[in-house]
Amino acid sequence: MLHRRVPATLLLSFLSAVLPAQGATVNVSVGGAGLVFNPGEVHIHPGDMVTWTNAGGFHNVKADDGSFGNTAAADAWTFSQTFTALGTVGYHCEIHGGPSSGMFGTVIVEDAGGGGGGQPGTLRFGLASFTVGEATGTATIVVQRINGDDGAVSVQYSATAGTATAGQDFTPVSGTLSWGDKDSSDKPFTVTIANDTTAEPSETVLLTLSNPTGGASLDAARKRSTLTIQDDDSGGGGGGPIKAPSNLQATAVSTSEIDLTWTDNSTNETGFQIERRAIGGVFEGVATVGPNTTSAPVPGLDAGSLSVFRVRATGAGGTVSPYSAEAAAATLADPGPCVSGDNVLCVNNNRFRVAVAWSTGGAGAGQGSVVPLPSAPDSGLFYFFAPSNIEMLIKVLNACVPPFNHYWVFFAATTNVEFGVVVTDTQNGKTRVYYNPLNRSAPPVQDVDAFATCP
Repeated sequence: MLHRRVPATLLLSFLSAVLPAQGATVNVSVGGAGLVFNPGEVHIHPGDMVTWTNAGGFHNVKADDGSFGNTAAADAWTFSQTFTALGTVGYHCEIHGGPSSGMFGTVIVEDAGGGGGGQPGTLRFGLASFTVGEATGTATIVVQRINGDDGAVSVQYSATAGTATAGQDFTPVSGTLSWGDKDSSDKPFTVTIANDTTAEPSETVLLTLSNPTGGASLDAARKRSTLTIQDDDSGGGGGGPIKAPSNLQATAVSTSEIDLTWTDNSTNETGFQIERRAIGGVFEGVATVGPNTTSAPVPGLDAGSLSVFRVRATGAGGTVSPYSAEAAAATLADPGPCVSGDNVLCVNNNRFRVAVAWSTGGAGAGQGSVVPLPSAPDSGLFYFFAPSNIEMLIKVLNACVPPFNHYWVFFAATTNVEFGVVVTDTQNGKTRVYYNPLNRSAPPVQDVDAFATCP
């Protein structure tokens, strides 16, 4: 019997037609520093696999349509799913999110054949924070393209004032960085730093990436960064490391001002930096005060607005202490009737208004949604991610009888996201705030001193 040799090129063509191609694998980190999937959006081809790895916390992965998922757990689990059909697939963590809300992500499966599809990648700052000496003159900031290099992409950047003063400590800058197809090299931009002879604390510049193009996404954890300018001038002091302030308290004194007090634990500080943010926002410097100071006003706020504060001490040569614990308060509100709505709960004969702001520490943030309880008008429910996932029961009780003579606020929350509850007495504008930091299981609250505003 005769045997004919099959050409190698023909054999390879036959095998490529019969055997499926080995798809690529894209990795997604779950949780860790925040309640996010990172990157939150990935672009793949049919046959590619996405592998999720839990970086910390009690999480899972669940397709929005229920087609795949795993069981929530706190250990270092991995879960993989291969995608064969074109389209957009949403998913979420059932504990901390829902479809397109809270802790969620997206897989976009694109045609592999030309047209600029594929994996455009994720854009991020090279470091979570940058540091530069004041005398250096310029700071080089690096932006990276990871998890893909298909197609041309771009992103806008900016450097704006944090605690540093624009035009005095640094020169603000903004612009656009661009990558070509198959280009995954780091792209730098520079921030000009001003040198002076004044001893002052280290100061910060806020770095931001925005408006990616070409299908690229932004890394949720590194689309913002901080540049710290370290002072190199002598300012005296000494006496060892600077200790963090403690016992930070925030108290509303008017519709536009909150006053802060703290304990000074150092003897060698040159002053204190005060920073503020909203729930889910980024801290920004709002004031500096001198050494041996234990209080400061923060004016210029909106009526009934919730703020989170922190304070740190500054020392000679640009040294700084760790930050204090955070404290939250809301300015007094303008008196007026309580008007119920999707995000406003009115209780106790509509005298008290309750609102909740929440954040997962990443892209997820918003206002709590109200579930009224008509049969229990002193109480109500809130959810953050989905109506089937109730996060909080809260009630305001009339205890205006001796010996109590107060309105009480009780609530229980089954969540570990960051949130702030603002309860307002609409007759006089008094506010009471209850703050839970990110990744702490919220403790129950039984505040029997909430409002001394009887009757």
